[in-house]
Amino acid sequence: MIPIHLRVAGFLSYRDPVELDFTGFDLACISGSNGAGKSSLLDAMTWALFGQARKRDEALINLQSSTAEVAFTFEYEGGVYRILRSLPRGKTTVLEFQVRSGSDWKPLTERTVRETQARIEQALRLDYDTFINASFFLQGKADQFTQHTAGKRKEILGSILGLEIWETYRGRTADRRRELENTVGEIDGRMAEIDAELAEEGPRKARLAELEAELKRLSAARRGQESALESIKRTAASLDQQERLVETLAAALERQRDDLAGSQARLAGREAEGGLYAGLLGRAPEVEAAYKTWQQARAGLENWDRVAGQFLEHEQQRAPLLEAIAAEKARLDEEQRGLLIEQDEMQNQQESIARLKFEVGEAKKLLAEAQARLAGRQDLEARTGSAREAQAGLTAENTALKVEMDELKGRIERLRAAGGAACPLCGQPLTPEHRKSTLKQLEADGKAKGDRYRANKASTDDLGLQIKEYEATLAGLGGAEDERLARSNTVTQLTERMDSLRSLAKEWEIAGKKRLRELSRLLETGKYAVEPRKQLARVDKELVKLGYDTASHDAARQAESERRPAEDEYNSLEKARAALKPIQDEIASLRAEIENRSTQIEERGSEYEAARLSLESARSQAPDMDQAERTLYELQEQENRLNQELGAARQKVDVLGTQRGKRAEYVAQREDLLQRIARHKTLERAFGKDGVPALLIEQALPEIESRANELLDRLSDGQMSVRFVTQSEYKDRKRGDLRETLDIQISDAAGVREYEMYSGGEAFRVNFAIRLALSEVLARRKGARLQTLVIDEGFGSQDAQGRQRLIEAINMIRGDFAKILVITHLEELKDAFPTRIEVEKGERGSTVRVI
Repeated sequence: MIPIHLRVAGFLSYRDPVELDFTGFDLACISGSNGAGKSSLLDAMTWALFGQARKRDEALINLQSSTAEVAFTFEYEGGVYRILRSLPRGKTTVLEFQVRSGSDWKPLTERTVRETQARIEQALRLDYDTFINASFFLQGKADQFTQHTAGKRKEILGSILGLEIWETYRGRTADRRRELENTVGEIDGRMAEIDAELAEEGPRKARLAELEAELKRLSAARRGQESALESIKRTAASLDQQERLVETLAAALERQRDDLAGSQARLAGREAEGGLYAGLLGRAPEVEAAYKTWQQARAGLENWDRVAGQFLEHEQQRAPLLEAIAAEKARLDEEQRGLLIEQDEMQNQQESIARLKFEVGEAKKLLAEAQARLAGRQDLEARTGSAREAQAGLTAENTALKVEMDELKGRIERLRAAGGAACPLCGQPLTPEHRKSTLKQLEADGKAKGDRYRANKASTDDLGLQIKEYEATLAGLGGAEDERLARSNTVTQLTERMDSLRSLAKEWEIAGKKRLRELSRLLETGKYAVEPRKQLARVDKELVKLGYDTASHDAARQAESERRPAEDEYNSLEKARAALKPIQDEIASLRAEIENRSTQIEERGSEYEAARLSLESARSQAPDMDQAERTLYELQEQENRLNQELGAARQKVDVLGTQRGKRAEYVAQREDLLQRIARHKTLERAFGKDGVPALLIEQALPEIESRANELLDRLSDGQMSVRFVTQSEYKDRKRGDLRETLDIQISDAAGVREYEMYSGGEAFRVNFAIRLALSEVLARRKGARLQTLVIDEGFGSQDAQGRQRLIEAINMIRGDFAKILVITHLEELKDAFPTRIEVEKGERGSTVRVI
């Protein structure tokens, strides 16, 4: 986690909004008097990340504010994140989690604060305790790691080393092992069901034999009933034959009666038809005269129909010619309309060209201004770089001057306090004149160095102000390159658009305008479709020659229609002449046929009555076939039902063999699952805290111990060392194995002592060395998640030499961390760091200033 920006408002001692930008430095000292609010900046970071700080709940809200707000932006594993956490007084916490996507912020906030906090810790892959133990040396908590129990130390170290994934593996293995155990339970249940079913084998076979005997008896009864029914059916068939005979006689009698009625009806019709024909023959001269008049009218109509057909053929020749002329005119009209639209567009494009020309000029002016701003930004960047180099040089010179002035001060104090005969500085005789001249020289050197130091300090401050002014100006010019590129693209696009419009206008002048004039002339003169027009003139001339008159044609058609009934009446006359004699013959024949059919009907009636009486007598003596069929149906139903029961019983017996096979399969499957469960239990133990994670911690501890001792050797001038013990004996001496632990043994010139026996300064050096080793080893490991080191106080417990060694140790590991922040209230340590963040407390709370 690398901090980028922090904004605090209404939080602890920060009443008004305060912002801190971390991008301008990698090592900085946060200085200020006690209670100014230095540690509150770290509280703001941990509260934003984990919702925890030294104080809790509404105690975090500034007494003069209604809401505590912290916005923390940081980089982590290639991504940039922002957390916004606020706590209104009397209300619940509001938490937002975001990730940068391009120039926007994409929300990662969940439905509740708890779920959002879990997502933050999932993204960071560490919690509050691990974070402060690995990266933060919080005030009063420098011994957080060493004071924990051995088990808690291993848990924290495992989390720092990313070993929590093994707990995930253990959980997954346990889940899979439980699934396998559940499967074994299911198999046991199924085997119990199979065993219960196999126990039913005897009763099932007895029931099968019982059903087979009952089915045999019922089948015999059914066959006997089928034989009885067949006999009844033969008797019924004989009755059916008699019934069909009766029906046949009845049908024949009815047909003869129908035939008699038909003959009588035809006789009446023929007699009436003969009367009509006789009357028509009496009007023969009148009918023949009317028929002749109709024939004359018919001949005149046929002549007009012939002329009309020729006229229609010529009319059909005119239609396609007229369509061709109209189609050509429509095509020319459509082409003319399109060209007129193009003419209007060309006029509009002329106006667009003029407007684009003006816009190109304006865009070029804006492009020139953007290029000027870009050149100014590059000049400012060069000035800023020069000012920073000068500031760094002055700061380095002042650091050296500070050491030299302290050394001169010490020499002056030793010379003034000296009471011997020899000078403690040069060994010459210490006379009053020598003491006075040497002191004067040393004081003059000290004054010159002090003047130089103060002049450098003033120049550094001036350069700092100048750099801030440059940076503020550069912030306003941050988009100069983008603006220049956008202006250049605009000029190019407008120029291309204007050139395109000019090209279109030129093409119109060459082709379109000329074609429009030609079309207008053709449409005005009518000189188009020349060949269809010539053919149309020839057809019209032929129509005039035919002399067709529609009115005369209609009159002839009317006359023929009025006289047309004479044709039907004439045909009826001819028919009457031909049909009268046959009708008279047919009437005589029908009278003889009617007399004969009447005699036959009397004979058939007697025969039918005798057959009907015989059928009724046979029916009264026949057995009941419906009852026999119902009895057979009931027997068949019983047999079918018994067959189904027999099939089910046989299937229950047959399935026992299948169940025995399944049980054998379940036994083999259960044995395989038990073996897999045993393997998963072994994996659970291996993935547990005393398994692979313990081995990985033991592999990492030598590196951590080596680096801690390297740092502690520097901090204690080679007097102290530390050793991690991962196994120890149980209190019960009878046990032969060792218990897992993580004890810390510290040794110095006096031997090995308990941690509690060391003074505050010594204990802090041990804590500092171990904590730095933890953080540094983590930072060097692949996939490191901590890149920031924060040291809150801790210098107060050290003497001057111890503080100098701590500073040297910090500089020694500076390249291993992206950010190192050191909090101190000691004035003499402020100038030992390249960047200082001054925290001051006024009437409206704490403020922050970066120097």
